[in-house]
Amino acid sequence: MRKLLQKIFRPFFIWLSNRFGAAPKKEEVFKSLSKLYKTVTTKNSSRGIVLDINLATDNFIIFSDQHKGNKDWADDFKTNEHNYITALQYYHQQCYNYINLGDAEELWKYTAQQVIPQNLEALKAEANFQPDKKYYRTFGNHDLLWKNNLDVMMHLKNIFQMPLPVHEGIVLRTVTAAKKELAIFLTHGHQGDKMSDNNGFSTWVIAHIWSPIQRFLQININTPSNDFYLRDKHNKLMYEWSSHKRNLILITGHTHKPVFASGKYTIDQDHQIAVPEINHTLKPGYFNTGCCCFSDGDITGIEIAGGFIRLVKWHSENNIPARKVLEEKKLEDIELEL
Repeated sequence: MRKLLQKIFRPFFIWLSNRFGAAPKKEEVFKSLSKLYKTVTTKNSSRGIVLDINLATDNFIIFSDQHKGNKDWADDFKTNEHNYITALQYYHQQCYNYINLGDAEELWKYTAQQVIPQNLEALKAEANFQPDKKYYRTFGNHDLLWKNNLDVMMHLKNIFQMPLPVHEGIVLRTVTAAKKELAIFLTHGHQGDKMSDNNGFSTWVIAHIWSPIQRFLQININTPSNDFYLRDKHNKLMYEWSSHKRNLILITGHTHKPVFASGKYTIDQDHQIAVPEINHTLKPGYFNTGCCCFSDGDITGIEIAGGFIRLVKWHSENNIPARKVLEEKKLEDIELEL
């Protein structure tokens, strides 16, 4: 029966995805990012939070796109779990703040009831940051369920302290040693996707109707995470939006493709990270975390620490997780070019 339903509904689902979600349009992306940034920075809104930080003393690690599953064959996170947990233990010991930038749980393939019990160790490693008020979350398109406070309470109350705010955007606001204001805007990066970035009704439909049907029918549609052209297009649009802003750095996830200071890292079909392709004519204001579900077990993220911003990779050396800095720059140097 399922195969028959797949045959009937697959063309419709693919058309729907392509029509409303798969091809980002510049005007929609720009409008959505601008609206979110304005809302976070000018209104007392649950959509976001502004944190005033000191670059010399406040350190942050930003990971996204874990896509935690239920440990079956389709779980993209299970081979990365050890590196991820070890990385979180390291950053917790170093007194970092942790920003989880969305798509933390894969709730298109699985239900929350399937995912949560299978990932208690990773979730508790995240929750360790909470008592010191150093844990922040945003939602992505694959864990849009967390936009609803009742769902957060229902599924995560036994792991995290409640309330657990799950934002759409976070702004780190600071003043550099040169006495210039700098804003670091963080969001998952699915803005402009009509299926996942819309009003409350469409959000509810995606979380409670679209995703369950897709799980039941086991229909896998192309998304930016597995389409090389689309994820490049998303990154280019995110860069283009940020390039029009003064004294602002944009950090997103979503595409699974690391970007450092607007220089793109080449990733081949086996998800191996190669040398950066840096265009020195670009403003260095766009960064992408990459993801925590590369098929070789590696994870990538963005560190902000000691006045530097870094793209880091955690990988296994002789089955022992190790941290590697891929790129780093002083934030003050970046600010001079913004």
